[in-house]
Amino acid sequence: MSTLAVFRREWIGRRNVFLLALGMGFIQLIAIRFETEAGRAAAGVVFSGTLLAWVVAALFGATMVGRDLEERRFGFLLNHPIRLGEIFLGKVTAGLSISVLAAGLMCVPPLLLGGLWRLFSLKQGGQAVGVWLAGSLVLLLLFHALSIQVRSRSLWLVVDLVAWAVFFYGVRALSLRVIAVGAFPEMVYLWDVLIAVVTLGLALAGYLQMAQGRADLQRGHRWVSTTMAISLGLALLIGWAQVSWVLTQRPDPRTQPRSVRIR
Repeated sequence: MSTLAVFRREWIGRRNVFLLALGMGFIQLIAIRFETEAGRAAAGVVFSGTLLAWVVAALFGATMVGRDLEERRFGFLLNHPIRLGEIFLGKVTAGLSISVLAAGLMCVPPLLLGGLWRLFSLKQGGQAVGVWLAGSLVLLLLFHALSIQVRSRSLWLVVDLVAWAVFFYGVRALSLRVIAVGAFPEMVYLWDVLIAVVTLGLALAGYLQMAQGRADLQRGHRWVSTTMAISLGLALLIGWAQVSWVLTQRPDPRTQPRSVRIR
């Protein structure tokens, strides 16, 4: 019940997002009247819904805890008999549901009133919602961590910058090694694994920021930075192991002996 209380509090504070999304949906309904190709109009509606879901998730994550800590309002929740895990779960689920529902409300007018629903199957609709959820989760957790790092204004920000720089350089190096052997499906799978590991690290960092940092923004930043640095290093290690296995299955063609042509 404590999780539901936190969930309800977040929804009440951000319910105006739904009115904005619905208004944007009617604007899209007017816009598709000028589009002659129905397939292009339907793709535009889904793309707009995806973009809105991800933007709402990013904004929610940036203000989920960081703003309360900066304005010293987070102690209000700590003074209640609520577990910190329930607070974190309630906020994350509220952010995801708000993002997905806002995207859905924006798509309702053009899809139903505009007749574009005939172009979509139930499977395609489920895939769209899955993309909204997956992207929203990653962005919500990422921007929550970034908001803590930026708002604290501590020297741990140097550790964050170095960790992310090393991570992106490592991802680039691993991707180039996979591309060199033409293993493009394996490269996509590599990125999926890296994103999954980083997302788990972001979730753990967000929880530890609340559980260990509590109302102290500086201490919360220290836990976020430490957890993320370890998670990014672990992701690169897993990626390196995966790429090494791929290279054993598909040797680099540039290192293979060339056949001698006989004229």
